[in-house]
Amino acid sequence: AALRNLRVPVDDGGGGDGATAAPAAGSGPAAGGAPAAAAASDEPSLSLQQFGFRPSIFTRKGGRLVLNGRRLLFQPELAAASRLDACECAARALRLALALDEAEPLSSPRLVAFLDAASSLKAVRLDGLDEEQKLAFFLNVYHTMIQHAYSLLGPPSSLLKAISFFNTIAYQVGGDVFTLAELEHNVLRAPSCRPKSFFSKWVLPKSSYSFALTTADYRLNFALSCGSASGLATVPVYQPTLLGAQLDAVASAFLARTVAVSCRSGGGGGGGDAAVALTLT
Repeated sequence: AALRNLRVPVDDGGGGDGATAAPAAGSGPAAGGAPAAAAASDEPSLSLQQFGFRPSIFTRKGGRLVLNGRRLLFQPELAAASRLDACECAARALRLALALDEAEPLSSPRLVAFLDAASSLKAVRLDGLDEEQKLAFFLNVYHTMIQHAYSLLGPPSSLLKAISFFNTIAYQVGGDVFTLAELEHNVLRAPSCRPKSFFSKWVLPKSSYSFALTTADYRLNFALSCGSASGLATVPVYQPTLLGAQLDAVASAFLARTVAVSCRSGGGGGGGDAAVALTLT
């Protein structure tokens, strides 16, 4: 599937104050088209330097590239951040990430606010969250990481680069560190069956996390969006109180777009055979 940028505001699923954003279909090198030209500006467009980093001083832990390190949180800040609502912190970070423009200027308060919101996730407390809260929290963190990485580094342009991308891009959250692949397969999909293919055994991480989900939910297959062309055009800002309805809506929207059911008359029995066609566009 061709990768594309998540670029518009997202539906927060309940008339909240969050803006809505969708991936721009077919953008990015892997989608076969040239990247969109940045808008003219007196300041440079988004870059590593604009995020307050140079490539050589990114935080690396076990080969991971930790992106949410703009602020160093010392004891007073850690204590204050640990009292924040974890789910609201993740929702706010996602809203701010999706509000960034392609050519966000260095002096933009929105850019600084997003980077600070991403940094605050380092100190949130996860031990008191129930399953629904954890699912909403980590879905929002996943999509925040995707947007952060695409804005900073751009989408990967090949399958091999995508494997490295998802196994390298990382956040520090709740006192631990995980990559996009670890978040998906070792936290969100931890209770689900792992892929059986030989290739997957070599590529997928084997880390374990104390805050991993314990109940499998098939709707994750429709809810997770890595910006691929086969995904939905929008991602919700998930909220624990609306989570069931939001996941149902995402699953229904995905199936409505990709699955067609037609009936053809049977031979003599009066019944009909149902033909199901799955089309990924």
